[in-house]
Amino acid sequence: MDLDALTKQAVQAAREAGEIIRSHQDIEVDVLHKEGGHSYASQVVTEVDRKAQDAILKVIESSCEEFDLAVLTEENEDDGSRFERECFWCIDPMDGTLPFIQREPGYSVSIGLVAKDGSPQIGVVYDPVRDVLWQATKGQGVRRNGEPWTLDSTANELTFTYDRSFTDRPEREFVLRELE
Repeated sequence: MDLDALTKQAVQAAREAGEIIRSHQDIEVDVLHKEGGHSYASQVVTEVDRKAQDAILKVIESSCEEFDLAVLTEENEDDGSRFERECFWCIDPMDGTLPFIQREPGYSVSIGLVAKDGSPQIGVVYDPVRDVLWQATKGQGVRRNGEPWTLDSTANELTFTYDRSFTDRPEREFVLRELE
């Protein structure tokens, strides 16, 4: 399997979905509700989620045929094919729909290629608000907007980022104490 070519496809798909999201970020969109999750954030979906997903699927469909890959998406029902194939695309076309509909930063396009054993092969996250694309390919490190990215080993600060739903979680205080 050509992970470099697949990474390029995932990057292209993320950018195309990001353009769709960006073109709708300042206009009113219909908010629909879907089954799943226990929080409001996990139950909302918009036409923009679906349009972004369609754009992603259009870009990666050739790789699904060529490499016999399955697809698991946020907005479609799980058909179980990911358990039968060697790898599958895992797609959330707009991770953070709630911030999107509230017109706040905090949403991104997320695309991963995962092996049957659960090991990550490719990960792409695109923030269309800040125009920042993170990508990682197994064995090749991380890139930020196409440039190699590494952590400064002398850093003594940890940044812990979470969404609003974490503030209501019972384990919040435990996690914060452990981080301290």
